[in-house]
Amino acid sequence: MTRSVTRHISALLVCLLTGVLWISTAYSAEKEKITLRLPGGKAMKCEILSISKSEVKVKGDGDREMGLPLGLLSPKEVLECYRQVLDPKNAALRFDMGSYFIKKELIEEGKTELTEAAKLDPKLKDKVADLLKMLPGAPVPVTPVVAEPKKTTPPPEKVKEVASGEKPKPPLPIVDKDGNMMISGSDMEALMKDGDFMKRMQHRDVPARTEAQMKEFLDKRLADLTKIIGGKWRLIETKHYYCFANVPEQKHTFISNQWNEPLYDMLCKILRHKDGDKLWNNKLPIYYFETFKQFQRFAVEIDQSPGAANSGGYFASQGREVHVAIPFMTERYRTNLPRADEMARSTLCHEGTHAFLQLSGEDVPLSKWLHEGMAQFIEYLFNDPKNPDKRDNVGVLRASIAANKGTPLSWDETKERPMGGMDSEGYSNAYAKLEFFYRNFDHQCLPQMIRLIKSGKSETEAIETVFKVKINKLEYVYRDWVKEACKINFNFPQP
Repeated sequence: MTRSVTRHISALLVCLLTGVLWISTAYSAEKEKITLRLPGGKAMKCEILSISKSEVKVKGDGDREMGLPLGLLSPKEVLECYRQVLDPKNAALRFDMGSYFIKKELIEEGKTELTEAAKLDPKLKDKVADLLKMLPGAPVPVTPVVAEPKKTTPPPEKVKEVASGEKPKPPLPIVDKDGNMMISGSDMEALMKDGDFMKRMQHRDVPARTEAQMKEFLDKRLADLTKIIGGKWRLIETKHYYCFANVPEQKHTFISNQWNEPLYDMLCKILRHKDGDKLWNNKLPIYYFETFKQFQRFAVEIDQSPGAANSGGYFASQGREVHVAIPFMTERYRTNLPRADEMARSTLCHEGTHAFLQLSGEDVPLSKWLHEGMAQFIEYLFNDPKNPDKRDNVGVLRASIAANKGTPLSWDETKERPMGGMDSEGYSNAYAKLEFFYRNFDHQCLPQMIRLIKSGKSETEAIETVFKVKINKLEYVYRDWVKEACKINFNFPQP
């Protein structure tokens, strides 16, 4: 073999080896794709590009890039996505994701991320410590309640308008100066695993208290509130509620008679409920707390519900034995106390509607869209028509329609939504669907539909029976209606 031939063979081998190495490098550089299951059962194989505390950015088929809100994914899917793009030196992201995992009860993963975040950024140590204190089994600090200095009430704050088609950011946890997380009332599910919502709606047989048992309960509860929570507690009994509060007496009297009872009357009107029909046991206890810290202490030490301590208000249910707990969030709205009142009133409407809807008539599970759609419907109806929460919700709906090629999401896609408190798109579609059923037919139809579901009929069967049209044709009408409703910002006349 000549030197020339040898040289040519050597060059060929180098080219082959270089090609093999290039192919190998290119293959190893390609990120592993994972399969995510979206609402409606649709599976999508995609590459994870990045993750934040609100969304996952992915690249799907055809190299199409999109952002998926965390609320659309299961906590385990979010964890899998996070592992694909984990940046070990990003303290802020590790803190945000650690907080998310803790809330979704992926405790060990959450602890790991929070601990590493604190190591990377010492400024996060106090926040991490406060979050870890809220875990089950952690000691709960009990501090004396110190009366705050009297404040004057400033004019209401201006709320930034949401431009048409612009999707407002979902409400994020706010931490006060003491490290307490301050969350809006409608975000309860953000701090709970998805299945917990339906667990609260399961039927249980719990007998009502006798008159003597009720008196004993009320006396003990008043004593416990005074001893454990602190402050001056009072009880005002109205026709349908036991209203506990430690707010000033004049305010206590006002909310007992001008919030609680009018809400009951509105729910009876909308749901065609007759006084005396099946509802909750005895009268419904409602607890109002002047400060968020007092609300937290009640959730942990009296209600034995540490998971609820970081919500903005909740209702607890054991069959027809229910109660509602509402803080006034004065720590968060120190300079705008009217907004604190507005938030408390909205929370009452939202959580009070869940309790009423579930227990009026038969106590059977109802779908998420119906529960959350009705809770938002009553919340917006009972409050100022210019409610900023409603305005933001309609903004999310417009953005959802625009992103879906100009049409709202199908009813099949939203059947199991909202999927947690951060699923703003799911909430907005649930609200729109409820408004459609109420605004386009006789007002008797919606409560009739609910009663049929509670009698054992499927949701589809109940809808077709009451509205006398096949559900696919009804949905076709809805798609055009909802776009027109967005043009008037869902501002309908009072019923």
